[in-house]
Amino acid sequence: MNMTRKTLTLAAMVAALSLLGACSKSEDAPVPPAAPAPSSSPTPAPVPPAPQEEPPATQPQSSQQPMSEKLEESAASAKEQAAAAGSAIAEGASTLADKAGDAANSARESIAEGAAKADAAIQKSIGSGSSAPKAE
Repeated sequence: MNMTRKTLTLAAMVAALSLLGACSKSEDAPVPPAAPAPSSSPTPAPVPPAPQEEPPATQPQSSQQPMSEKLEESAASAKEQAAAAGSAIAEGASTLADKAGDAANSARESIAEGAAKADAAIQKSIGSGSSAPKAE
């Protein structure tokens, strides 16, 4: 039996490799390179850059601040927003955890109640002896 398995396994491998070889030979033919598609729309001419206007002499205070101060302000603002979002997420998670705990407690109580009812029903049926005959 073991020799037959080896023979069949070897035959299956040879057949699979032969099929793989046959498929790869058909793809050995070189594929002609695809010609670029002719463009039906004309190429737009380059547009010369617009002349730069001089900025007005009186710039607002915000544009006179150095870039590092702007970055610090935006970073501080982002930190405040992240802290607010973090506290909102923490509150939501706390509420969700409380609800999940309540649901688990309710399920535990329901199971305990069902088990007590089932136990009482079993004890009642065994106590009366109506469903199971006594062995002597």
